[in-house]
Amino acid sequence: MRPFRQVALDRRTFLRGSGAALALPWLQAMTPALRPQPAPPRRAVFVFAPNGQHMPDWRPDGDGRAASLGPTMQALQPFRERLTVFSGLAIDGGRAHGDGPGDHARAASSFLTCAHPRKTGGADIHVGTSIDQVIATQVGGTSTFASLELGMEKGAQAGICDSGYSCAYSNNIAWKTPGQPVAKETDPQAVFARLFGDPQQARDAAEQERDRRRERSILDCVLADAKALAGKLAAADKQKLEEYLTAVRELELRLQKQAAATSATTRVPDGLFDRGASLPDKLALQYELIALALQADLTRVVTFMLGNGGSNRSYKFIDVPDGHHDLSHHGKKPEKQAGIAKINRFHVDAFGAFLGRLAAHKEGSGDLLDSCLIVYGSGISDGDRHNHDDLPMLLAGGHRGRGHVAMGKETPAANLYLAIGKAMGATLSSFGDSTGALEF
Repeated sequence: MRPFRQVALDRRTFLRGSGAALALPWLQAMTPALRPQPAPPRRAVFVFAPNGQHMPDWRPDGDGRAASLGPTMQALQPFRERLTVFSGLAIDGGRAHGDGPGDHARAASSFLTCAHPRKTGGADIHVGTSIDQVIATQVGGTSTFASLELGMEKGAQAGICDSGYSCAYSNNIAWKTPGQPVAKETDPQAVFARLFGDPQQARDAAEQERDRRRERSILDCVLADAKALAGKLAAADKQKLEEYLTAVRELELRLQKQAAATSATTRVPDGLFDRGASLPDKLALQYELIALALQADLTRVVTFMLGNGGSNRSYKFIDVPDGHHDLSHHGKKPEKQAGIAKINRFHVDAFGAFLGRLAAHKEGSGDLLDSCLIVYGSGISDGDRHNHDDLPMLLAGGHRGRGHVAMGKETPAANLYLAIGKAMGATLSSFGDSTGALEF
């Protein structure tokens, strides 16, 4: 009996070519024969939504797994078994603590640090190290990029953006150190280039492959016609036909060699080269790039800002022409509350599509979503009140969802981050103002 082959494909195998090096996703060939299949690596993703939520539409009805999702979260119904929505979480660092206005700068900068930012418009910024960077420092070195920071809006790193607070606070949620934010990338083409190499070269390679396929299709037709014709020809014509077929076969071999010499590159997402793309298209692109990075295990830690702190972007494409921040100061006016609810629903719908993208990719005995712990939330609850308690926060991905969990009043959001850090393999006894790891 022939022995089973024990050699496995290296997990860090790359497909290389001009301007690109593409990491492979997990393959069965990476597991040696007769050995247990290793568990896929854990990934952590943190998505920040600015300006809070319209809480009546956000909050689930009921408690536990029997709770029904509110109108904002209807797109998450397919994932409810892997979803936990928290009520009662607070980030005390977002409160004024005597510093006066500036809640949006504090909401963004404290979102993942759970620390209170120093009120300054100068270079002496100081807040805290964010949980994503704590995880990246301890376990991110096992992937090509320790962490990936993306966003939908550009933002300055200096100057004053919110009531005496530096723009660095409003425009960043990832902080490598208390005084050093990690700037986000907002251009999908630049994100692709960072992850996979020059996207134009990747597109050129894809177009060349399509040309080769068209040529092969033509050759297949030629060969089929030639073989049908051969039975009707005399010996001399058959010889000429054979010479012709030999030339065709040589052309086939050249095409095959050309294909082998051309590097395999990742698929360029649709719309990547569309300048002036709509917000929905750009948002879908950023989510797709996150999915591709996780799929290829290029990074295991991602932060994504759907907007800067206090974002006043207009959403005309969903018939909400007023600015997001302006609407969040609704003063309980129904028409403004309806507008903010539509914006919230738009973002959660896109988030749901992202979860679906992860769930569709098989990995090991499960799917990519199984290996992810994904936080979606805001550092403000009701945008009109600017409150930093009872925050709209949920956890999706690789855990048995608990449905709607009402935490005790003023439960630190840091408890959730502490639990995620531990699940990711970081050695942590505490984080921020945590009082203990939250169960999920």
